[in-house]
Amino acid sequence: MINGWANDGPPRCRPKAPQGSPARWASRNSSRRSPRHASATGERPRGSGRKEGSMSERRITAEMLLPEMIRRFPATRAVLDRYGLRGCGGPEGPRETIAWFARLHGVPLDRLLEELNAAAKGEGPVGEIAYRPTRADTIYRPFFLAGLLTLFTLGCVWGAVNLWLIGTRQHFAGVDYSWILAHGHAMVFGVVGFFIMGFAYQAFPRFKHATLWRPTLALATLPMMAVGLALQAIAHLGAPRAPFLALGLVAGAVQALAVALFAWVMRQTLRQAARPEPYESFIRSALFWFLLAAVANPVIFWLFETAPTREAFLFRVATFNIPYRDVQLLGIAVVMILGVSLRFLPHAYALREPTPRWRRFSLWGANGAIALGVLTFLAGMLANNSRWLIGQEIAALLLLTIAVGTPHQYRLFGPVPESERDRGLKFIRAAYVWFIVAMAMLALTPVYNLLIYQPLTGAAVPFSHAFFGAYRHALTVGFITMMIVGVSSKVVPTLSGVDVRRASALWPTFVLLNVGNALRVGTEIATDYAAAAFAAMRVTGFIEVAGLALWGYELVQNMRVGKRLEREAFAGASSEPLVLGPQTTVADVLQRYPQALDIFLRHGFAPLQNPVLRRTMARVVTLEQACRREGADLNRLLADLMALIEAEQKARTSTPESREAFSV
Repeated sequence: MINGWANDGPPRCRPKAPQGSPARWASRNSSRRSPRHASATGERPRGSGRKEGSMSERRITAEMLLPEMIRRFPATRAVLDRYGLRGCGGPEGPRETIAWFARLHGVPLDRLLEELNAAAKGEGPVGEIAYRPTRADTIYRPFFLAGLLTLFTLGCVWGAVNLWLIGTRQHFAGVDYSWILAHGHAMVFGVVGFFIMGFAYQAFPRFKHATLWRPTLALATLPMMAVGLALQAIAHLGAPRAPFLALGLVAGAVQALAVALFAWVMRQTLRQAARPEPYESFIRSALFWFLLAAVANPVIFWLFETAPTREAFLFRVATFNIPYRDVQLLGIAVVMILGVSLRFLPHAYALREPTPRWRRFSLWGANGAIALGVLTFLAGMLANNSRWLIGQEIAALLLLTIAVGTPHQYRLFGPVPESERDRGLKFIRAAYVWFIVAMAMLALTPVYNLLIYQPLTGAAVPFSHAFFGAYRHALTVGFITMMIVGVSSKVVPTLSGVDVRRASALWPTFVLLNVGNALRVGTEIATDYAAAAFAAMRVTGFIEVAGLALWGYELVQNMRVGKRLEREAFAGASSEPLVLGPQTTVADVLQRYPQALDIFLRHGFAPLQNPVLRRTMARVVTLEQACRREGADLNRLLADLMALIEAEQKARTSTPESREAFSV
């Protein structure tokens, strides 16, 4: 027997407990309960002298974990859903505190606590309670999986193979340039593009307390991008033969349409919110650069693959490849990361907010530097006038200033409270270090070319392909990929209901990525002076792939946990209605309708406050037996439970979200 509950076999006819019995007294005379009992059931004993709504009376506090709160007070989930929780973290939400949720979603903590406590007490309408993930709630998942698939095929793996061939043949022309083009495009539009699209669809509506506009249309951009990327890779390998040239142009058009739809969905989604936020300007700028790159992509493909002579091919690559990649890497990836950092870092890690002046400088400085660099480079190459290239140096210095100043604004390398640290923080810190390194290399490119490379090698043209390639790698793997790993290492477990503090720390990934990247940058520069450096350089790609493989495997495992939780919740919600009667067990009711716990407590079933009891004795005790033990009125209990079940079933069939229930 536990707290007076026991399975005493088949129910026997037994008179109700007399008015003065302890069980009857506990269920009917709540005004005479002891202070200890009142505290256990969340009620305030009389004569306490505390004002209604005071902090001391609150059931829910800022440091309470979301799963703990939702288990105890299921109605509170509807409040969190209004502020962007929808579908995140499984049925019980992520294992984070209410204070963290308020900070991340931009909700005043006092207002959130007031609404949560009101919902816990059953005061006023709270909206939908049941957990039913929709297409928009897990839309990040297929995009992240597509990004991983691209990473380990056309992306990093193909890049590692290309690097191995270059190192073996000891020449950067050791592989066909079409292979380099296909790999580079897959990395930017495929890996970076898929992760940006998945994160944007998932996170930005929640940041704005809005809903994703047209989730079905948003999801349709995934197969369009995937098909376009695959067809363009095939076209690069087969061009300039007639069918492959046309195939590449069609593939580019399909990707441009996908990017245009992505930008339109995000525009419509952001317009739903009443209050603009500073980071939105960065997001809109990145969408502009994404559209520009998508429109330019088929043009670049045609220029590179239709060059009539090798001299014409080299001129076109030298003239258009650098500005095109700058639009992709700096415009799409760097500007998007700066915007996401502005919204994510202070709220997720309790870091300092950048000043308004710095936000304006980094927005206009980054976009202005990219535009200046692209236009002056094209002007200098097309006019054959090197004086135009001074714009490149001004742009590089602006970007270096932003790279150095941004982590300082956040106090990124300062102390972070223990409660806010997790495995993603070290990747984010390392990423910003590599951002500084990459921008410093870009700014020092003329110095290296004119004062070091040309005097030591006697090269006729003062331009080191090795040094510029090393800069690009420091940017793409060191900054962009490291940020993707860091943010996803925090976001995906949180969305999947996994405690990020108990997840793998990913130290092997961290070490392999940084060591591989440092070796790649150093050995690639060294190839300007020693052919032996090629042998060391060729293995660095596989070191990075190994680190990314460990991260990718762990990421997929977390997503599988989230999918399993959704499947279990959806199975419970979509099964046959519960047949309620005296012989129904207490556990059957609570398992199907967790929010029924409040009804049981109102009818005097105080022992159900104990979670151990809910998992054990409640499985074998029927409603009739429980009512006899607690002296409760069985008919009134059944009526209240039936009203809850009918309301729940009506909500499941009437809400638009329920008709769009979806799991990827």
